[in-house]
Amino acid sequence: MKIPARYLILTITLVLQTAASLFQQGVGALQPFIAQRLQLDHQQIGMIVASVSLGSAAFATLAGVAVDYFGERAVLLWSGIAMGLALCAASFMSNLWWLVAWMFVFGMAYGTSNPSGGRAILLWFTSDRGFAMGIRQTGVPLGGVIGSLFLPVIALHWGYQPAIFTAGIICILATVVCIQGYRRPQSDFEADPQTLAEVWRGMLLISTSPVSICINLAAASLMTVQYTAMSFLAIALITLKHAPLTVAVAAMAVFQLGSTLGRLGWGAVSDHFFGGERMGPIMLISVLTLAVLPWIAKSGQASTLSIFALAGVLGATVAAWNGLWATAQAEIGGPRLAGSAIGTSLSLLYFVGAIVPPLFGTLVDHTNFTVAWYSLSILVALGIIPGFMARRLLLRAR
Repeated sequence: MKIPARYLILTITLVLQTAASLFQQGVGALQPFIAQRLQLDHQQIGMIVASVSLGSAAFATLAGVAVDYFGERAVLLWSGIAMGLALCAASFMSNLWWLVAWMFVFGMAYGTSNPSGGRAILLWFTSDRGFAMGIRQTGVPLGGVIGSLFLPVIALHWGYQPAIFTAGIICILATVVCIQGYRRPQSDFEADPQTLAEVWRGMLLISTSPVSICINLAAASLMTVQYTAMSFLAIALITLKHAPLTVAVAAMAVFQLGSTLGRLGWGAVSDHFFGGERMGPIMLISVLTLAVLPWIAKSGQASTLSIFALAGVLGATVAAWNGLWATAQAEIGGPRLAGSAIGTSLSLLYFVGAIVPPLFGTLVDHTNFTVAWYSLSILVALGIIPGFMARRLLLRAR
C-alpha cells in the first residue's frame, strides 16, 4: 500500500524538527551538569538558553524571507547542517562565554526550522492542517524527550561536552538523510516566482497587521513560561520540591512528553471542536497555565508522582500552544508568504525567549523561586487580552 505523498513529507518534517530540537529543548536536562562543571549562578544558567533564543530572534525574520524566496527544501538542508556544526564546535568549549557564542550561532540556524517546516505543511495540507502542524510541532518536545533522557546519560558518564557533540552529529545525519525524500508539491503559485522585493513587502505588510501583532503578544506571554521552564524547571524542583537530581531530570522528560501529547491534542481540538479556529484554544491554554503556576511556585516536599504530574500538565499547557500559533500565522501569510509570517513572528517570540531566562534567574537570585513564578502568572494573564482581540479579528475576517 502506497503512502500518500503528504504523509511522507509530514514524516520528514517531523524527523527534521525532532533532530533540530534534540539539544534546543533537551538543554534543560543538561543545565545542572553545565552549572556544576562551570560553577554558574542562576543568571548565568539562564544565559545559555537565552543565547540560543537571541540567535534565533536575530535571524528568524531573514530566515522566513529566505524560505519564501529560495524554498523550504534548501533552507531545511543548510540550516540542519549549520545547527549540527555549531553544536559540534560548542562541545569543545569549556568557557561560558565561548559556549554562549556558539549557542548563539546554533540559535541562528535553529530559527529557520519553524518557517521552513511550517511552509511545507501549509503547501501539502489543505485539510486537517491544524492537526498536521501539531504533528510536525511535536518534533520540538519529542526532541526534548529524547534529549532529556539521552543527553544526561552521556553527561553523567563522560561530561556535558560529549553530550552536546552527540546532538550535533545526530542533527547533521538526520538532515542529510531525510532531505533526500523531500519534494515540493505542484501548485499554481510555483509557476509565478516572487521577486525578493515582493517577498520583503509582503513580510512588512503581515508583520504590521493588527491581527498578527495580537497573536504575537498572546503567544509571547506563554513563551515566557515555556522558556523559563526549559531553563529552570529541573533546578526549581530541586529547590522548591526537594526533588533528587534524577527525579528532577526525569521530570524534564515528562514535561516534554506532556508537550508532545498536548500539541497533538490541541491541534485536533482546533480542527474538530473549534472549526479550524486557533485563538480560542490558545486562550484556553493561557487560563489552564494560570491554574498550574501557583502549584509550581509553592514550596514544600512533594512525591515523585506529584512532581511528574506537575511537569506533565505544565508541558501539555504552556509548551503545547506552538502548533496553533504556527498554523494561525501560516494561514495569515498564505502559500506565498507563510515563511515570512512565521519568521517575523518568531523574531519577537525568540527575543522574549532570550531575555526572560536571565531576568528570571536574576529575580530568583534577588528574591526566590516562588516570587519569580508568580511574576510569570501576571504576564500570562495580561496575554489573554490581545489573544481575545486576535480571535475577534480572525472571526470577523472569515
